[in-house]
Amino acid sequence: MTTTWMTTSGQCLRAFCAAFAMMFAVGATSTSAQEAAEDVFSDVQKEAIGDVIRDYLIANPQLMLEVMEALDAYESQAEAVQQRVAIEANRDALERDGYSFVAGNPDGAITVVEFFDYRCPYCKQTGDDMAELIKRHDDVRLVLKEFPILGPNSTIASRAAIAAIPQGNYLAFHFALLGVEGTLDRDKVMEVAEAQGLDVDKLSSAMESERVDRIIDDNRTLAREIGVRGTPAIVIGDELVPGAAPLDVIEARIQAIRDAAAEAG
Repeated sequence: MTTTWMTTSGQCLRAFCAAFAMMFAVGATSTSAQEAAEDVFSDVQKEAIGDVIRDYLIANPQLMLEVMEALDAYESQAEAVQQRVAIEANRDALERDGYSFVAGNPDGAITVVEFFDYRCPYCKQTGDDMAELIKRHDDVRLVLKEFPILGPNSTIASRAAIAAIPQGNYLAFHFALLGVEGTLDRDKVMEVAEAQGLDVDKLSSAMESERVDRIIDDNRTLAREIGVRGTPAIVIGDELVPGAAPLDVIEARIQAIRDAAAEAG
């Protein structure tokens, strides 16, 4: 009796899997496909299948963890593919938008793009690595994109930095802002600007321009399109590297781009 039940249930389970695969092959949202799957087995068989699946999962709960891990891996791979496509579609906006400050070698063969927030503690850590990066590698151009996401004071600091570009002392101001500990409100931003030799009156006026509004809006739109969810976020080649990646990780990706270019050339 037990053998017969198990054989029948096993046949039902295989039939269920076949129907399930058929349903997805023709489209999981297709009404006709779902109806076709429903017609493969009877109500009694459906109940037997449910019992088999329930008992099997109870006896082997680790399978659920394996399924979740496989799903996470699948979603990560799918997200990475989407990000690569989005990065390529937005290549010019990322690397040569005409307004973002470019540190390092403006004509460098390898472009690294960083999205950052001046109040982000991880961006402050990454700032030292970015300074070291352009010091070590004369073929790297570093595109710096203000991406204020941590409140009004973040936006004030980003506005000031963008407005400082025409005055010609952006990079020193940039690293000085990243080095501020504690509150980074407007008074502190202006204090830092003055210490870096910037004309604070001109800076204050330029901060409120429509140009600065547009740049911040464009950076936010671009970040959303390529899947940036926080700061810092670094784009190297066709890859988005989220978080405060160590300098050796960034350098390894840069070297991989060099190697690929050498093989292609």
